[in-house]
Amino acid sequence: MIALVRIARRALAISCLGAFLVPGLAHAGQGVNLRWQHCFGDGGTQNRTFACNTNTAGFQAMTGSFELASDMANVIGTEIVLQLAADSPTLPPWWQFRNAGSCRPLALIASMAVNPTDVICLDWSSATMSGGLAAYCTVDFPCPGPPPGPNSAVIKVVNAVPPDFAAALTGGVEYFDFALNLANVKTVGPDACAGCNVPVCIVLNSIDVVARDNVEHRFISGPTAPGSNFATWQGGGSPSVGGITGCPAATPARRSTWGSLKSLYR
Repeated sequence: MIALVRIARRALAISCLGAFLVPGLAHAGQGVNLRWQHCFGDGGTQNRTFACNTNTAGFQAMTGSFELASDMANVIGTEIVLQLAADSPTLPPWWQFRNAGSCRPLALIASMAVNPTDVICLDWSSATMSGGLAAYCTVDFPCPGPPPGPNSAVIKVVNAVPPDFAAALTGGVEYFDFALNLANVKTVGPDACAGCNVPVCIVLNSIDVVARDNVEHRFISGPTAPGSNFATWQGGGSPSVGGITGCPAATPARRSTWGSLKSLYR
């Protein structure tokens, strides 16, 4: 009942606020969005500046969302691919997560919980999805496919709902898909990991939206509005990856396999 009330409140908020949206936040169609703290439509910011002066005080949160060009039935999950590039010759230790020997292995966490203050961006699963960080790929810990550059990393996130909770999504609506929480641990002090102050560009390369029984995929790449598909850290700088210089600097989006998501719910 509480979940139904929250959904009803968000729907009412959308109808009330729709006429007053800032023109810069108007959605232009199918695409993906990445912002700090809030969804794109709820006023999330593109850049995050951090003083790099604490190991506590919580975490920095990025929010990923998507829009479909048209309605889609029986959605059970998504596969998400992001790429980050540092404005430095190599990936700073502060941005090395998850893998054995990394400086901050537990500092990056994928969350499937939408910011409760967001009202424009709807949780596509109505709070029934589960999932997490599937891979953090670097030159030292490559994933299948083209390896990232020495100053970059590829992030893979998956989520899914049980088949009985398959969702009917509406075209033109912004849907929350995931959050990436970046903890402040090991930023200062004797065991600090260097590189918090290095500018970084983070690009949401693609979201593959999948229907039950694998009958339909919607592979979404590119922004819903100019620049909505990337966020920056400390201004982003001008990183270079694979001959591309500037922010965003990313390799072309490629469709991934469905195997990692199927393994969550068989």
